Amino acid sequence: MGRSYQPVSLSVSNKLENLSLISDFIRNTMAAWELDENMIFDVHLAVDEACTNIIQYAYPDDQEGVIDIICTLTQKSFVITIKDYGQPFDPLLLEDPTVDQSLEERDVGGLGVYFMKQLMDELHYHFKELDGYEVLTLVKYI
Repeated sequence: MGRSYQPVSLSVSNKLENLSLISDFIRNTMAAWELDENMIFDVHLAVDEACTNIIQYAYPDDQEGVIDIICTLTQKSFVITIKDYGQPFDPLLLEDPTVDQSLEERDVGGLGVYFMKQLMDELHYHFKELDGYEVLTLVKYI
């Protein structure tokens, strides 16, 4: 992994149909940067979950919005920065669900963020109040 890569980015509107564009962007970028298939699978699932949550919850009442995704490769990690201008929500504050209960006993929801935490090596959340946007950073070690 001696090569150097410039960060690449994608901006899409907050529509569920754009999840396939995001997916293709993540997969194609990681493949072009010759990253491992297992890593691509994990990152793809985590980014898909994060973006689905943004589309469904960050923008109320079908409000138009933008999701910016930036991929960066360092010597030690693949970093995905996801930025949106919707309602702030820190997914890292959610408690992990009790996964040893049966489906009937468990509360609905909460698994997506749990899976993101399991699939990625680091997750960071920042709300830039003055600028009106939030940033979720996902890191996968190489």
